[in-house]
Amino acid sequence: MKRSFLILAVAGLICGVPSSEGAEMLRPASERFAERSWDETPDFQRHVLPLLGRQGCNGRACHGSFQGRGGLRLSLFGYDFTMDHDALTKGDDPRIDLEFPDASLMLLKPTMEEPHEGGQRLEEGTWQYRLLTNWIKNGAKAASSDIAFDRLEVIPDEIVFNQKGQTEPLRVIAHWSDGTVEDVTCLSRFRTNDESITDVSEEGIVKSIGKGDTAVVAFYDNGVFTVPTMMAVSDRVGDHYPDVPTPTKVDRLVVEKLRKLGLVPSELCSDTEFLRRVSIDMTGTLPTPQEIEAFVADQSSDKRARKIDELLERPSYSSWWATKLSDLTGNNPRDMQTFGPTMSKQWQRWVEERIEKNEPYDELIAGMVEAVSRRPGQSYQDYCAEMSKRIKEDDPEAIVEHDSMPYFWFRRSLRKPEEKALAFSYAFLGVRLQCAQCHKHPFDQWTQDDFNQFTAFFNGVSYGYAKDARGERTAMIKELSGGEKKLRMNDYRRLVREGKVVPFSEVFVNDRAAKGRRSKKNNKTSSSRVITPKLLGGEEVILQEFADPRSALMEWMRGQNNPYFARAFVNRVWANYFNVGIVDPPDDLNLANPPSNPALLDDLTKRFVESGYDMKWLHREIANSRTYQLSSKPNATNVGDERNFSRAVVRRLPAEVVVDAIKQATASDRELASWHETIENRAISGRVGRNRRGQGDYALTTFGIPARETNCDCERSVEPNLTQALYMFNDDDIETLMTRSGGWLDDVAGISRKNASVESAKDRDALEARLRKARENLKTINRLVTQRVKQGDKKEAERLRGKADKLRQRLKQANERLAQLDKESKRPSSPNRVAATNGKSALANLDALIRDVYLRTVSRPPTMEEASRARAHVQTSADPGEGLRDLLWAMLNTKEFIVNH
Repeated sequence: MKRSFLILAVAGLICGVPSSEGAEMLRPASERFAERSWDETPDFQRHVLPLLGRQGCNGRACHGSFQGRGGLRLSLFGYDFTMDHDALTKGDDPRIDLEFPDASLMLLKPTMEEPHEGGQRLEEGTWQYRLLTNWIKNGAKAASSDIAFDRLEVIPDEIVFNQKGQTEPLRVIAHWSDGTVEDVTCLSRFRTNDESITDVSEEGIVKSIGKGDTAVVAFYDNGVFTVPTMMAVSDRVGDHYPDVPTPTKVDRLVVEKLRKLGLVPSELCSDTEFLRRVSIDMTGTLPTPQEIEAFVADQSSDKRARKIDELLERPSYSSWWATKLSDLTGNNPRDMQTFGPTMSKQWQRWVEERIEKNEPYDELIAGMVEAVSRRPGQSYQDYCAEMSKRIKEDDPEAIVEHDSMPYFWFRRSLRKPEEKALAFSYAFLGVRLQCAQCHKHPFDQWTQDDFNQFTAFFNGVSYGYAKDARGERTAMIKELSGGEKKLRMNDYRRLVREGKVVPFSEVFVNDRAAKGRRSKKNNKTSSSRVITPKLLGGEEVILQEFADPRSALMEWMRGQNNPYFARAFVNRVWANYFNVGIVDPPDDLNLANPPSNPALLDDLTKRFVESGYDMKWLHREIANSRTYQLSSKPNATNVGDERNFSRAVVRRLPAEVVVDAIKQATASDRELASWHETIENRAISGRVGRNRRGQGDYALTTFGIPARETNCDCERSVEPNLTQALYMFNDDDIETLMTRSGGWLDDVAGISRKNASVESAKDRDALEARLRKARENLKTINRLVTQRVKQGDKKEAERLRGKADKLRQRLKQANERLAQLDKESKRPSSPNRVAATNGKSALANLDALIRDVYLRTVSRPPTMEEASRARAHVQTSADPGEGLRDLLWAMLNTKEFIVNH
């Protein structure tokens, strides 16, 4: 009886209280090991390593650095259990002494009994000291491989403070695969994501510092758990919160969060503000003056929704979003070497075509992820002939019909499997894996093993020459070079221009490496252990079940519960419309960087997947929300809010939009008539403005166009700087655009510094060349339609007819432009129309011109005061035409022109 009672008493000391799920939970180690009689053997993984991490022993500045400290090197953040155990227990100078535990350096150094560069980290007699002592006394055993860490739980899972200085303790609970549940608060590390709002102590006591919201993060073992914390910014909470319209689900989920914070949304923006904002965000294009006038005059209640639908059908929408996807996927001509510029344009056009057809996002991405260069059954010789023809013609349309886009894998920066893994996770998952390449990720669950296992999917993805192509390639080079064994880069270019077939590298799957068979080069670590591919946060994969290892990745990404693929795209699209992502930065979906509104991101992602990855659905859902249509003018409650979407955030226009907007503002009415449809020479199209190295021209570079050289959304800069101001203020580009022949100032005031006939002739020659090419393409398509009809392939014939219709429409527009150029070449030099009119008619005409300047630049009519000042300046100028030029220049240099608001 006494023995049974004793056992029950000890069990009570160990278990203590039930967990949140009802299971018995071990008391904190700080309580158990505080008792001198306690003789529990601590676990190396569960107790020893977390304690060392909490004390900073395995941090970057101490033994976790790559070179270690004081002859001891531990794994950074303590997740290589074998390495750490060996470092402490083995070697010439081990840190533990099993015969005399109290003499272990692991105890003597942190207590300063022996010299220690890190200072005192431990006090004799404390629970920490006893925990380490007990581990050594009981044999200093390694981590058990039978029991794995399952998950982390933190109570409470949200904290809402009522006043500054208020505190709330966190309780961290670890769950293990054998069902063990333990309070590990004393072994966990904590941090706050914003010290101006919340502070957290080493013991997990959260303290309110200021108003607003952030998150506190708890770290233990491989677990990362975030706890949202907030304090209302105003007294407009609970019953005091006003009635706010929530017409869409997006609005309801946003306002639920705002209500907790006392943030009252701003009023709706005006029609002109909405039109400018949505046109820029959705199509990268300013609205035209005629479009603005028509939209404002429209009194129907659904005009905003109809305008959104209209914008989504414009070529500028598909072109602008193809440029954005090209940024994400690294479409850099420099990275594709010899024929990079041509390939880059074809890549852009391939993506653009699929966005235009509203191909599901997952299918578009699958076309890149699973791409190989040769079609099924195609020989290497035929592949090279096709590529040589495609490059010679330099026609972006040449690749549009292909099911896949292999150029993603052509890049020099993606030769190694590790490079492929990093680029893949960034572009398609919004996950940064760079840290895990060398050590445990500091803010996420990824370990170096996770990185290596994920990288194994790319071992078999090769760029070069497949086995069946090597002999043919050698023979081709020998023939083309006149017996030499190699061709120079310039030789390839020359030969292609001459119409010769040259050998091309290709993307293919190396079956041996892809299946995970023994390969010293690809499939082994330095310890000769074969790596089994494993999905991020998922299961190990048997690649023998897949012909292409990338197919396993696409299958996983398309899974209903995939935590990254759809979520990353939804978050990035949201960031485009609101300046910040629900997770921000948008390319850093890690556990310590939680969404500002988890329910919103979860719901949008779920419905996006349910829509069939319909990209237009996502754009509509966001743009039609009242949240998106709020004014940028703050009220007393939301003046400091930039993360909860209670108002629009003013942000500078992207580089391509700036360059196009300047051209648009200075263009003639004739040019603007087709501005939304003609995108070939627009910066947003990605076809112009980049040199062979992939860098933007001076203007685009000045305004922060991304070089597409690194895996980071931060490559695109939208920060204002002095160079941008100087460019707008006095660069010759601005003067040239304002005073170009056939431009707006030339039309209305006769101000031009170029010979219109010469410029018109150049435009005419280029246009005629495009017309000839388009007519040839139309003939080819019509011939294919006839063939498909004979073959009974009605679906393909119908698709080709649709393509022919689009081509006919472009031919019609080009012919109309040709007629305009013919007319302009016969037009006499423009008179100064402002100076030529007199009296009241001159004043009325001037008012219309001033209004036009405002509509062209800031997308709204001038106020009465602005119109009066502008009129006075033009009328008192020695030359009214020059006065109008001054006004246009001044409006281009306003903050309102250069920002979206």
